[in-house]
Amino acid sequence: SPFAIALLRGPSEPRCLRSYGAEEEGRSQGCAGAREEGGEEGGAEEGGAEERGAEERGAQAAGGEAGGAEAVAAETPEPEAASSEAKVAEVDNTEKETDASADKRPVLKAPALFRSCDTTLNVVPTMQGRVLRPLTDGAMQFLLAGARAQTGLKAGRYMYEARILEMLPVSEHHWGRSAPKSKHVLRVGFSAAGSSLVLGHGVGGICFDSDGGLFVDGKRAVTGKKFFKDQTIGVLLNLDPKSPNANTVSLFRNGERLTPPQKLPESLQNKALFPHVAFRNVSVQVSFGPNPLVPLPFSCRMVNGAAQADVETLAGGEQKDGKYDVLFPVGLPDEGPFEWLDGFLAKNPQYVELSDRKLVEWAAASGVWLGKRGKGSNDKPSFDSGVHLLDDFSLRGVLQAFAPVVPRNYVVMEVRDNLMPQEREKALKRFNASCFKKTACVLIGEPPAEFKAAEHEKLRAAKQKLANQAWLAKKAEKARKKAAAEMAKKAAARRKEAEERRKKLIEEAKKKKAEAEAKKKAEEEAKKKAEAGDAAETKEGEKDAKAEEAKPAEMEVDEGAKKDEENKDEEKKDEEKKDEEQKDEEKKDDESKVEEKQEEESKDEEDDDMGEEAPMVELTEEETKQWFAPKSVADIKEATFAASFGSFALPEKTEGFDAVRYEWQKEAVAKAYLREKILAKKRTSKLESLQPSTWFQEKWTQFKKLFAEWQKKQQEFKSSPDQKAKAAKKAARKEEDGEEEEDKPVVDDIFSVDNICDVGEGEPLFKDFEMADWALLQLRFELWLLQTAFKKDVNDPDRPAVPLQHFAFYYQKYYKKNLNPKLFGADDVVELSKIVKDTVSWEDELLGTPLTIEEDEDPAFFVKHTEEARRERQRRIDAGDETARLKVQQGALSAQTQRSGAPRPAMATPSSAQPRLGASLRPALQKPSLTTPKPSGLSAMVTPPTAKGGAASGGGWGSGTWKGGKGGKGKW
Repeated sequence: SPFAIALLRGPSEPRCLRSYGAEEEGRSQGCAGAREEGGEEGGAEEGGAEERGAEERGAQAAGGEAGGAEAVAAETPEPEAASSEAKVAEVDNTEKETDASADKRPVLKAPALFRSCDTTLNVVPTMQGRVLRPLTDGAMQFLLAGARAQTGLKAGRYMYEARILEMLPVSEHHWGRSAPKSKHVLRVGFSAAGSSLVLGHGVGGICFDSDGGLFVDGKRAVTGKKFFKDQTIGVLLNLDPKSPNANTVSLFRNGERLTPPQKLPESLQNKALFPHVAFRNVSVQVSFGPNPLVPLPFSCRMVNGAAQADVETLAGGEQKDGKYDVLFPVGLPDEGPFEWLDGFLAKNPQYVELSDRKLVEWAAASGVWLGKRGKGSNDKPSFDSGVHLLDDFSLRGVLQAFAPVVPRNYVVMEVRDNLMPQEREKALKRFNASCFKKTACVLIGEPPAEFKAAEHEKLRAAKQKLANQAWLAKKAEKARKKAAAEMAKKAAARRKEAEERRKKLIEEAKKKKAEAEAKKKAEEEAKKKAEAGDAAETKEGEKDAKAEEAKPAEMEVDEGAKKDEENKDEEKKDEEKKDEEQKDEEKKDDESKVEEKQEEESKDEEDDDMGEEAPMVELTEEETKQWFAPKSVADIKEATFAASFGSFALPEKTEGFDAVRYEWQKEAVAKAYLREKILAKKRTSKLESLQPSTWFQEKWTQFKKLFAEWQKKQQEFKSSPDQKAKAAKKAARKEEDGEEEEDKPVVDDIFSVDNICDVGEGEPLFKDFEMADWALLQLRFELWLLQTAFKKDVNDPDRPAVPLQHFAFYYQKYYKKNLNPKLFGADDVVELSKIVKDTVSWEDELLGTPLTIEEDEDPAFFVKHTEEARRERQRRIDAGDETARLKVQQGALSAQTQRSGAPRPAMATPSSAQPRLGASLRPALQKPSLTTPKPSGLSAMVTPPTAKGGAASGGGWGSGTWKGGKGGKGKW
């Protein structure tokens, strides 16, 4: 029980907190949880008293704080040693380190310390740098803090000590699955100058962590030896070539060896190694001596007691004039600002970069899981870690508040903000302390030759990578084809062998058959001879009488023998012929083998021509003219660039800078270059934030109202009795004469008309408008209004008109619809504008207008242009020019104007035909009343009175019938 453990500890034993693994399980689990998570050492610290009570008490009496537990741990494997991670090899436990010999060389003059430039931004040093405390506010609790000493060791054997003084509280509910595993951790070790300040991340360092791990060049192995709060940890570096433990680092806890000597990697040998600590959510005491806090079993000098010849001290630190630089790089996106900064920091490691990309790198080095970061940019990357405190970039605010408090050299890397005067002003106010010297570094224009050479090398490397991939693919394809050819060759050889075996079997079968037939024939002939001899002996008398008959028989026998000889000759010739054919086949086989061998040799020569490596690529003349290599991730997003570049300006000293430095080009050249880039971007970028003004809304509403009134006026004019009588008279005359009489216009000078609704005798100017004319009238006004409103709303002389590249975007933004040129019989917007060239035109891919009318001009002006174009088109058609006919489709009229309350005009018809009114021009039909009196009779079927436009004219109610029922009930 906890009470028994307290008694066993005794009053003099310091209370040790539970292990870090047990802390994650909660205080309620107490010692058992510590034993499960921390292994035997955790049990010795919290709950191992009952199991090893006597041994522990003996160790405590001897003065060791946890010596008994360590003695048992040295013999018993730790549970963590069985983990899936690589286990550090155990060596002989016999202590090989000896007492330090006397050294009369001069001792280190200046004590070792932590410079601000060699610590991460979340380190708060106290007690003259002997105690380090991290920032833990918000997302800072997830980040590791790192501090590297200014004094490094390059020879001899020396050590330093560290101790966890305090376990800082954390927000438990923010530690999700993506957060680092250990909430409290301490890493102690050594690193080379210029390596990552987060010890354990990347190459150039070796360290032990409090969870029992060993990091070597960023790779972790398990030692199974943990250490906890209030324990003094000694880290010994042995660079003495005479020692059996040369080029090793060892870990000691409370004066006792915790791990065997660990070999330094080759990357750290023959280099100066600097004491380095990293920690999260703990306060750490670091002691460089000269006297140890807890002596080791052998005497060993501390870092502050090292000989001056064995150490190397980094230059820098305090500024001579007490001023620290704060640099603001000012460069265009994707034109080298980050590349310049990387080169600058490589040459000036004392500067600290303040940027969002460094925050993301810091979180990754601290063990935070990061998702795919393809959504952001170099200037504003995204975390996508699943940890809310990180993903909302609250870290940025913490560092902006904390960085000006700690004097050091900074580089404020904000591509977009550093180009905008209002944002620069905000940043300058944060560094208004007298210890800071604020300098703007302008990186605009053609970069120097050294920078271009580095960019060309990147471009060549990317090109070489593609060439290597293509070369490997080609080589693999050749190997595949060669293997396929060999397989085909072997298959052909197998088929040939099978064919030869088949022929051989056929020949053997034929030979056996011929032998059997010859044998059978010989037996038949012998049998005939025997029968002939018997007949001669028994009938000698008949032989003489039949002498004449015997002679032909003998002749037949002679002929048979002769035929046998001829057959043998033929068989012999056949065999000779087969031998010749076989020799010819063997000759062909030999020739084919020679050809195949030659083909193989040629293929081998082709493979040899490819060589062992891909050929080196060279940049083309066009590529050598490029100043900046292409990027896979843009410096800022396109939408951000488009919304901000109009405010870009070069920095001035009057903004609050102490100096403005032009790194690449002089001020005049840089200004001209920036001006040219802004103008080019304005011509090619969209104004996403642009909204139609009130003036546009009023003009567009006025036009839609007038448009509906004009259509209604045309309908009323054509449906008047006078016009109907005139149309009937015109039709009768056409039937008599066979020719259509053309109406002469009331007025010839269109633009002198004052009232387009009455040019004389109540006739409107637009009386002959068809659907195509109404559509073109609407198009004329829309394009003119779009250009005029855009110019007013943007109010930027650098954006005088709508660019062709973004015409569809702005048209949709203003009219909330899309313009389809094909509905007007045009392939694109440029061709469409030629149909209404009297109103709009394209000049240098910018929408313009030849009209000089005022903004408050009556829209009737566009009706006059439309009527003029209609008359000209009609004259061309009458003259036989069929190309003048329009190919405007019904959908060309905007649905907005059709919904405005005006009836839709009719479809276009030939000029010789009478224009008919479309369905939308018919008067609205009234639904018959359902309260019509029931017809006489109990049940009757009657047809209701046909309304105008009903059954006769296609109305919907003309076919309705009344169904009468009993009791006076019925329905339509």
